[in-house]
Amino acid sequence: MIRPRGRGAVLAIAESEFRAALRGRLVQSFGALFGVLAIGLSLVGLGATGELLVQGFMRTAVSLQALALYLLPLVGLVIGAHAFAGEDGGAEWLLVQPVSRAGVLLGRALGLGAALGAVAVAGFGAAAVLVGMVAGWEGLAGYAIVAAGATTVAWAALATGILLGILTRRRPVAIGAALAVWLGAAVLYDLAAIGLLQLTGSGQPGPYLVSLLAINPLDGMRAAALVLLGADVLLGPTGAAMQRALGPGGGALLVAGSVAAWCLLPIAGAIRIYRRRDF
Repeated sequence: MIRPRGRGAVLAIAESEFRAALRGRLVQSFGALFGVLAIGLSLVGLGATGELLVQGFMRTAVSLQALALYLLPLVGLVIGAHAFAGEDGGAEWLLVQPVSRAGVLLGRALGLGAALGAVAVAGFGAAAVLVGMVAGWEGLAGYAIVAAGATTVAWAALATGILLGILTRRRPVAIGAALAVWLGAAVLYDLAAIGLLQLTGSGQPGPYLVSLLAINPLDGMRAAALVLLGADVLLGPTGAAMQRALGPGGGALLVAGSVAAWCLLPIAGAIRIYRRRDF
């Protein structure tokens, strides 16, 4: 039984949810998949001598952030929707403990967030150890920032998944909605943004581009990572224009604020609905 009150009860719930998530097949499967793919992306391939070559941290970060910003938000959306859509009696048991409904939701969300963070650390960490041991540790700081950014976007997706689960209350519907949101954010949004930028006609990054990047945390963090890693070198003139749009100042701050909002606002909405739910 959860005896502590207030913050202690929230942390106890978070610890329990974290352990349960790590034992679950969803987190274990996604964690193993991400780890294998992360190590695979750190390998260039077979060289002429038959030896396996390893990229440095910069090239690994570019490759891995593209994978992470597709896979980790998908994981976050799915586990959030899965955990909060179907009620198996556990939520009702928690609600009779000396902790508020908001505390129950926050505790469970923190536990799931820690499990999602563990998946990210496993993948990024395994690749980092391989690259560092073979190719040296230069560029590790930039790699770590990219990893932290991708993990933060995954937490934003988790918050959205939790809200979807609470709104739908049926697990198949919630998971379907989560997949639809992921498809829209990861694929369809880019197509719509390209079309809009073509219609505006200037051909140069400006307030429209920065605003579009801020709305979608996946695109915003992807662009911010490329700027951090030297987009002008990686992408030529397009990267240089992106450097100007998202360099130190308003553009980068707007993207960072948007990602933070996507982490917090869905949880705030979920708490409001959760408090009124009739279990």
